[in-house]
Amino acid sequence: MIGPHTGFLPDPDRARAVDEAVHLALADSLDHVAGACRAAPAAVGVADTLDGPVAAIRAGGRVPPQGFGLYYELVEQLVADRIEAAHRTALQLAAVGQRPAGLALHRRGAARELDRVFDLRMGPGAARFHPIPLKMQDDFPPLLDAGLDLLDRGAPALAGENRAILSDIVLAQAPPGAAREFDGASHYQFWGLLLLNPRHHRTPLAVAEVLAHEAGHSLLFGLTRDEPLVHNHDSALYPSPLRVDPRPMDGIYHATFVSARMAWAMEVLADSGVLTAAEQAQARIEAAKDRANFAMGLSVVQAEGDLSATGAQIMDGAIRAMRDGWT
Repeated sequence: MIGPHTGFLPDPDRARAVDEAVHLALADSLDHVAGACRAAPAAVGVADTLDGPVAAIRAGGRVPPQGFGLYYELVEQLVADRIEAAHRTALQLAAVGQRPAGLALHRRGAARELDRVFDLRMGPGAARFHPIPLKMQDDFPPLLDAGLDLLDRGAPALAGENRAILSDIVLAQAPPGAAREFDGASHYQFWGLLLLNPRHHRTPLAVAEVLAHEAGHSLLFGLTRDEPLVHNHDSALYPSPLRVDPRPMDGIYHATFVSARMAWAMEVLADSGVLTAAEQAQARIEAAKDRANFAMGLSVVQAEGDLSATGAQIMDGAIRAMRDGWT
């Protein structure tokens, strides 16, 4: 997806276009799957079930994150010739309905269908996301609202981009005894979903920064539907600016880009006039850390990365913005 859509700065109009393109790509793929199923007598029921979701999306409907997860499950089942299971999944996909307006907030373990599909697709990895205490569930929503308000007042372009891309936030934490804790997560198979760990985001400014971070990952997912960011093999691991463990180059690229996005958010908020003096000072401290992480990640990407044309253009935009400023 080469062109102006790969620019670095937050853009709500671009985000809405990306969200629409992701959904239309889902509809096209489901339509293709349905066509293939109609050629196999045993799978005609799958095809008939998919007609409704395809029509709804093409008419402007939007799918919640679990609908995307069910799509990936459906394709894997059909490839494995598990037709009965695929029909059940198609029925579930048809029943997910439309994505509600606004940003929905859930507690891990209480999101019902979203939890079920997340556990199904993530397998053993889903255990890394554990329910939070009920008190934390009660305490975090006002903090989230305050972080969103900071972005609305101080960085409205990023706030608009987030609202165009994000639909659901699930609050979770690492399980007891875990060696490592996470602060946020997103996944390409669950478009619109963000997982947040409230233990790591205790101020409105911290919430604003993690939203810039995780929504940046989601934006990259949406911008790279046609080709990957990098051609490096996933088995090759490199040092990451945001993780203690080595990661594939795709993860290094993501971490580098979102570090630039966090620096943008902190510096724009610091200059916006909406922060207190203490918040402004903290924002500049965080921005300096983000810039250092960007520089570290960029050195790895430039030394070891085999970037696609899209990946090169997106990263070039980040480099220019970090070098020349945000205008």
